[in-house]
Amino acid sequence: MVLTKPEIADILERYARNEPVAETSYATVRDFCDSADRLPQITRHDGDLKNVQRPWAVKAILRSIPPPARLLEIGGGEPIVSDLLHQLGYDVTLVDPYDGSGNGPTEYEAYCKAFPNVRIIRDYFRPSLPSLIGEKFGAIFSISVLEHFSDEPMNSCFLAIGEFLRPGGVSAHCFDFIVQGLGDVYDLANAQRILERQAALVHKPPPDFHILLTQLRQDVETFYLSPQGHHLWRTGRPYAEFPFRKVVSLQTIALTCAGA
Repeated sequence: MVLTKPEIADILERYARNEPVAETSYATVRDFCDSADRLPQITRHDGDLKNVQRPWAVKAILRSIPPPARLLEIGGGEPIVSDLLHQLGYDVTLVDPYDGSGNGPTEYEAYCKAFPNVRIIRDYFRPSLPSLIGEKFGAIFSISVLEHFSDEPMNSCFLAIGEFLRPGGVSAHCFDFIVQGLGDVYDLANAQRILERQAALVHKPPPDFHILLTQLRQDVETFYLSPQGHHLWRTGRPYAEFPFRKVVSLQTIALTCAGA
């Protein structure tokens, strides 16, 4: 996927405007339609949540920290978003173990060859990561990653974000959240943990999660995982083992203090 100069100019003109981004939000059909029109390179039509998550990450970064800047993606797998951000003028590093954890990919060598302009580090993102010692990034982001972490790895991840994010930098993450169905009790607690750690990163109280939950449940434009997307997630398992559930994408962004 190589952007043309007019495509790059159009994306930058539309989104690189230093506009405020909601600190906590959920994906909407309105935003998906905008992405389908304006960012078709990373917006597919298979009903998966990543079709709103990938474009949200690009828009949030462009609006918060325009290029040039150094970015780090956590657990990006195939560097589709990182590569697009490189073409938009950023210096991008991606850290991923490529060990298949969380249903993630294992094709490290293939991705290094296919995306030579993205610096790919095969490792877990963690504090004092040797490959990153002494480095600072203008934004650290993740797409459908944090929901796969148990408590200790999540703590480690946010400690590393605090270590490698420069003062005035941006921490931006979108993650899957089960609103109703198998796993919703766990996801309710897990989503609140993610938002609490994000808020602690910038020394703020966490958002009122129940207000956000009420809003997304009542909003006709909330973007839900489609039956087609669920079928892809099912990966051949019997339906009884993987029944449908209502899943949305939650989005959180935090700006650290420039004087920190």
